[in-house]
Amino acid sequence: MSNQRKPDVLTTQQAAEILGLSVSSVQKMVVSGELDAWITPGGHRRINRTTVERLTSLRQGIAGGPRRTPTERMRVLLAEDDPLQVHFFQTIIERCEYPLELTVATDASVALIQLERQRPDLVVTDLMMKPFDGFHLIRTLDRDPAYFPIDVVVSSAMSRQEALTKGQLPNWVTYYQKPLLPERMMGYLDAMQTRVIKRYSASQAGALQNSSAI
Repeated sequence: MSNQRKPDVLTTQQAAEILGLSVSSVQKMVVSGELDAWITPGGHRRINRTTVERLTSLRQGIAGGPRRTPTERMRVLLAEDDPLQVHFFQTIIERCEYPLELTVATDASVALIQLERQRPDLVVTDLMMKPFDGFHLIRTLDRDPAYFPIDVVVSSAMSRQEALTKGQLPNWVTYYQKPLLPERMMGYLDAMQTRVIKRYSASQAGALQNSSAI
């Protein structure tokens, strides 16, 4: 019988809770190679705890500015050039029973500026915008680890298959074809709000613990 110590591993859900990210964001980091992981014979993903702990330390000083302190108010960035669609999304936000901070960008270049300024929790983007489209925005989000904690929802008149033929679309992006049902988007926002509250609570608890240790 081997006395070799078993590797200290985490499930995707456990890693997401430690990092304060969504499961899809952690899966994206595994695919990009930022987290060391493997698949068990039973088909389950396992992540090396050491890489998660190292990433937690590294992300404190990652390029692109200081890490934003989690807040209880969820921040949403909408990249959309159609005024009617902007108004439609604003009505969805108004129906939510919790505070949301919405910023609107009329193309990908404006959205990228707002990303640096605000570091939103969620980006909702159309694909067909001018002069810079949603594909350009998503490629930037996919390349820069500083943006990995951000959830992305695509809302487009194209089907997902049509979108794939026009440009590269990562599999971690949530895709909704227009017309978007308000209830569907509200359900997504409800789930996100729960995660934001958890991150905020964890941040507050950490701050209190640090202050008591001084």
